[in-house]
Amino acid sequence: MPRPDASAKIAAAAPKSSSTKVWLAALVTLLVVGGIVAAVVLGGRKDSPAPGATPSGSGSVSGSGQTSPTPRVPKGASGFGGTMVVSQGKAGAPTLEIFEDPQCPACAQFEHVFGQVIEDMAAKGEITLKVHTMSFLDAMLKNTSSTRAANAAFCAADQGVFRAYTDATYAGQPAQEGKGWTDAELEAFAMRAKVPDLPQWQACQKALTYQAHIAELETTAEKAGVTSTPTILVNGKKLTIDSGDPAAFRAKVLAAAQ
Repeated sequence: MPRPDASAKIAAAAPKSSSTKVWLAALVTLLVVGGIVAAVVLGGRKDSPAPGATPSGSGSVSGSGQTSPTPRVPKGASGFGGTMVVSQGKAGAPTLEIFEDPQCPACAQFEHVFGQVIEDMAAKGEITLKVHTMSFLDAMLKNTSSTRAANAAFCAADQGVFRAYTDATYAGQPAQEGKGWTDAELEAFAMRAKVPDLPQWQACQKALTYQAHIAELETTAEKAGVTSTPTILVNGKKLTIDSGDPAAFRAKVLAAAQ
């Protein structure tokens, strides 16, 4: 994919606020204005950070993580570089697929507004829920937090708490975009998500067990033509969000599957 020019900007999140109106207005602005589905136009993977590049206080990604010769795949993933299948719907249920980057402010807002209705739909079997975790913001923000947060989520997935972990990550997204997370903060999210076996999670995270899988996820997303986050697909077709109403979102997902 072409590298964005110097004028390309990452869309800033609205100030974190307890006001639902502020959240909804910010989300609709990000998702609707100009027909852009949030965040940023992706650059190619050639823009990946230099080996060993990490934000202050953060763990290393390249060079220190130990990976096996055969890339590991987290529990629930549909193969190497494949989406995380969070829940399987009833027969005939549509597939809702979400492309997100942990550091994406618009993704955090999307989850804040629509996360609960998505969880409810998944619990009722109304949808098959798939999440494709991306990491392109590492290169654009010059840190490694997307990769480390994605790995942390996949380590949590091995213990059945993938969505609980990602919920904690988005809730704890720094107000200053690009600040990223320390290793201690990522571990605090694991505790908030109630990971059953914390030492197992710690070992998985320290080794960056799923680093190769995460890199392949980014490649497959780019090949699929995903150019921004969050990107929402229903049965493989892009869903345009034009309302901050969770009930309207549910209706639109189910109608799009007809």
